Amino acid sequence: MGRNDWRILLIEPEPSLLAAARARGFETWSLRSPGADPDALRARIVETARVHGIRHVLYVGDRPALHHAVEEALVLVSPGRAASLHTLQDPATMRRTLNQAGVSVVNAVVVASMGAARVWLESLRHPAVVKTGPGRGIDIIRDPGAVEAWVAGRPSLPCVIEEFLEGPRLIVDTFTHAGAHHVLGMTAAGLADGPLVHPADLADLPAAAARATVRALLDLSGLDSGRVRTHVVLTSQGPRIASAQASPVPGPVARLREAVTGQDPGAEVLAVLAKGADPRFLAGRD
Repeated sequence: MGRNDWRILLIEPEPSLLAAARARGFETWSLRSPGADPDALRARIVETARVHGIRHVLYVGDRPALHHAVEEALVLVSPGRAASLHTLQDPATMRRTLNQAGVSVVNAVVVASMGAARVWLESLRHPAVVKTGPGRGIDIIRDPGAVEAWVAGRPSLPCVIEEFLEGPRLIVDTFTHAGAHHVLGMTAAGLADGPLVHPADLADLPAAAARATVRALLDLSGLDSGRVRTHVVLTSQGPRIASAQASPVPGPVARLREAVTGQDPGAEVLAVLAKGADPRFLAGRD
């Protein structure tokens, strides 16, 4: 590992996170968002990372616009990252990649016209799921009568129509460094929008299967670094991936995990980075 593995750019860090990074031996840079202009922040991230040879950029706050700015900057610094993110977050690409690999197989079809969408939705068993692209939302069509209401909303096309996944739901947070996928936590989300429970109360086999399925998705996407939140459904046929999001807003999931573990999301990431950058860990020593 080179010296650059110890360089990290923190976006709007709390003083405690900045101190924690320095205590672990990182060379730190920090940036504040210039007002409400995420484009300006993105440009500053790219320039700072390139000039100083910084490998790691971390933002763990709750402002979605800043997460987008950081992710866009990382793609500009490492253009190969774009393909991985597309595989993870584009519903059609993710489902095709998984199905072709025989991982988390889910019945799905991509439709490009409203007429085709109506035919599929009227013929499928309900409920059915409609995904209209990264960040554009997921619609659940619960009965034939809901089809016309969905069509009347003039959704964007093309879209992916999938079978509805039934079973307990998990939120799996991971951090990938140098191609190794570290599971930070698995939080139970219930059967719908019920209360979050951390850690998820899982038997050994379902927990291992869920971890393996998420790691398989990350491997298939070619992701080399970064945080991902994957939504998994524990169906009667095994764990199935519902969706994935790179650079997720921490939100209530991370706050619950912090309350239970006593470790905030930034500290979790720093621990993984420090372990990967320290040659003693690579050699298998304490």
